[in-house]
Amino acid sequence: QVVCGYGSQDSLPFRAIKEGELYFQEDREVNLVELALATNIPKGCAETTVRVHVSYLDGKGNLEPQGAVPSAVSTLTDDLLKYYQHVTRAVLGDDPHLMKVALQDLQTNSKIAALLPYFVYVVSGVKSVSHDLEQLNRLLHIARSLIQNPFLCLGSYVRSLISSVMYCALEPLAASINPLNDHWTLRDYAAMLLSRIFWTHGDLVSGLYHQILLSLQKVLADPVRPLCSHYGAVVGLHALGWK
Repeated sequence: QVVCGYGSQDSLPFRAIKEGELYFQEDREVNLVELALATNIPKGCAETTVRVHVSYLDGKGNLEPQGAVPSAVSTLTDDLLKYYQHVTRAVLGDDPHLMKVALQDLQTNSKIAALLPYFVYVVSGVKSVSHDLEQLNRLLHIARSLIQNPFLCLGSYVRSLISSVMYCALEPLAASINPLNDHWTLRDYAAMLLSRIFWTHGDLVSGLYHQILLSLQKVLADPVRPLCSHYGAVVGLHALGWK
């Protein structure tokens, strides 16, 4: 087909490769002198066919009230906005059945790519609820659903998710002060989640492997860190595999 743009009225020639059914555009030689001295300057330009939308995340790590919408949410459709509110309320609410349904839909829904930054933002709220094991577990469940959704491309949000998961695994946590709180299971779950994120999405971020290993090694080798942090580093390394 004809390529629309500056002065390309002719279709580009394609050439086949003998080794297989592969076709590529054959480059034509361009005379730079003629191009520079040409008098037929193109007028106007083609219509814009690519629209870019940039979403900014609030990196403060503050957890919004249940079902609240981050201030950056202004370009979402009403349906997406309602979905976001209902899911966050369901997951962070008091009805376990509703939470299960919401997490399942979050894991399989193919139309929520625009909401990815905002759910990642919700997961980053782990730092503000370190005293509440139940809420920490629920936020990690959201992270797991996002990771397992085959229709979402995590891209640069992998780092943010890993940061939140590693916080649950390595930090002392306010909930750890009470010996009756089973924060060990939370750390086991976070370690498993860390491994899953790395092995399924680690190739999206360069240098992620060494960054994770360095973080775990730093905590493990720090004698000032409490036992629970050392434990988180050990189970994190174990989850990543013996290599």
